[in-house]
Amino acid sequence: MISAKLHPQRFLNGEVHDWYRIVLGYSDHLVGGLLDEFRLAPNDRVLDPFCGSGTTLVEGMKRGLRVTGLDANPSSCFAARVKTNWSVNPETLRSLLPNLHQAYQHKLKAKDHEVDPFYRYLSDTGYLRRWMSLKPARKIVALRRSIMGIRAPQAYKDALMLALVAETVDGSSNVRFGPELYCGKAKRDSAVFSQFETRVKKMCNDLILVNGTNHGAASVMQGDSRDCGSYTYRRQKFAALICSPPYPTEHDYTRNSRLELALLGYVEDRDTLRAIKRQMIRSHTKGIYAGDTDSALVKDHQRIQKLVAEIDKKALTKTHGFARLYSRVLCEYFGGLKRHFKSVLPLMMPGAMCAYVVGDQSSYLQVHIPTAELLADIAVDCGFEHVETRQWRIRWSTTMSRNIVENILLLKAPKERGRGTAVIR
Repeated sequence: MISAKLHPQRFLNGEVHDWYRIVLGYSDHLVGGLLDEFRLAPNDRVLDPFCGSGTTLVEGMKRGLRVTGLDANPSSCFAARVKTNWSVNPETLRSLLPNLHQAYQHKLKAKDHEVDPFYRYLSDTGYLRRWMSLKPARKIVALRRSIMGIRAPQAYKDALMLALVAETVDGSSNVRFGPELYCGKAKRDSAVFSQFETRVKKMCNDLILVNGTNHGAASVMQGDSRDCGSYTYRRQKFAALICSPPYPTEHDYTRNSRLELALLGYVEDRDTLRAIKRQMIRSHTKGIYAGDTDSALVKDHQRIQKLVAEIDKKALTKTHGFARLYSRVLCEYFGGLKRHFKSVLPLMMPGAMCAYVVGDQSSYLQVHIPTAELLADIAVDCGFEHVETRQWRIRWSTTMSRNIVENILLLKAPKERGRGTAVIR
């Protein structure tokens, strides 16, 4: 049910999405297919409570939808906001480049990079030289400070900063993803500004394209998806939901975005990083805290408790301390998603379709965790209808040296809210 003025098929080469991508995110083609399958009408509302860098939001806007994103990671929220702000004039954005280059050259000559918070963070954490070599780091800092000082509306500064973030991570750093983060061969130098300029010009070309469509609108909020009702207006009901929550694996999602978080000023020390982690679904041992209680919500779930017993038995033979936390992570993870299902159901329209992209895991002592199956049980317990569990892809896990199945869990909000339907408490 796409308007004649909308042409999603014109966006086949990563337009807007390529401004910045998260390596663990799902594809825009997957989202586009689901949106088309759900047969949404223009101006329908769609929610992504784990929006990442905004793949669902951008695809929804192409189809004239009103989309809302929520994410605990502020750098992801920043990227999603920039990628869904199509009011930026491309010619005005392009016209900023000459003055920005002049300011950049001046900053390079000043050689005062050591006072910059981003440079200090790299140095203090030991990431300097490992994650980013000295010369590229100095150039990134000079360009960062030039963008912050340029005379332009905030929306234009944000667009320039996102281009810098993408260049820092994908172009000028030593960071590589496979999909886990690791350090590749050190780059002694990098053509930072020219590569950044290419990214900005790509933004301008994409903005010309999207402004030729009758596109939708987006809003992005930073917060905890376990309490969705606190971040959206309750009178706004959503016709669909598409998302990919964290997987229950020993993976710190903030580590893959640490350069972004530091570059944008969201992380300066352990306390600022910890505050971000506390708003996230628990999915790894380094993100477990003394006051966490989500595990209590699944203490009576027999299949989960059977997995807990199996993990705990294997953990007895291990000497490293993290093994004793594996079963705790599992319970906190599924308990956290139960909180999420309870909080999001009242926001959905009767009969609304919901798609959750999740992967099975065996990260905890080789114990197989059928994530989609367990989440289907939990969602039904919270009041959703289980429509289908559809295999999306099989990918090779370098960490586990085995294939990992990723599924699309399709749920439906009940057409009538009965006694079994969960409410926010």
